[in-house]
Amino acid sequence: MKRKLICCDVFKEEINSMGSLPDTDIEFLSMGLHLHPRKLYQEVSQAVARSQGYSRVILGFGLCGGALGGIKAPGCEMIIPRVHDCIPVLLGSKSRYNTLQKNHQGTFYFSGGWVEGDRMMIPEYERSCDQFGPKRALKIFRMMFENYNRLLYIHTGHPRDQATLQKTREFAEILELPCQGTEGDLNYLHQLVCGPWDDRLFVTIAPDQVIDELEFLSPGEQVIVQGC
Repeated sequence: MKRKLICCDVFKEEINSMGSLPDTDIEFLSMGLHLHPRKLYQEVSQAVARSQGYSRVILGFGLCGGALGGIKAPGCEMIIPRVHDCIPVLLGSKSRYNTLQKNHQGTFYFSGGWVEGDRMMIPEYERSCDQFGPKRALKIFRMMFENYNRLLYIHTGHPRDQATLQKTREFAEILELPCQGTEGDLNYLHQLVCGPWDDRLFVTIAPDQVIDELEFLSPGEQVIVQGC
């Protein structure tokens, strides 16, 4: 039987780069939904509800600021990565993300999908310039980023990597923050799509059960969710 992947389009190019995925139907949802957590919850819930008759449903999301908490699995098991947002998936592991956070707090992460996504900071800044004027938009965004001290671009093999990196650099100049780069790792994403689904990396929701936010917390863990 087929499985169904319901995925944030922040991963779209990286998943497309995997080539043909036998026995897998894919539905991408807009990253822009993160601007409205309740709407994100509703859209993912509806996509899951439409996914009857599959052997397994896979969610290409993190917990996303709690927006996915309470979503009910259909009549089959549902898999979701054991992360709070997409950044650890793009970096290849939660442990690598934690190490980067420990070594350099105040980092805001970008990738090709983040730059091109509907709710990405760069399009939001451009829309704010049109709405409020460049001076006021700059003031708003510098306040939004006042707790960050660098931008870190994750290279994932995105087909427009150099163009999206350049946009990130230009945005960093606007914010007067340094922009650095790091190599991504698609192994976590590949395992999400193709398995196996190790319990240490993924939460498995039994048929007709709901996503429990407590499944995503480690003892003493401090949760920092980017951009939700």
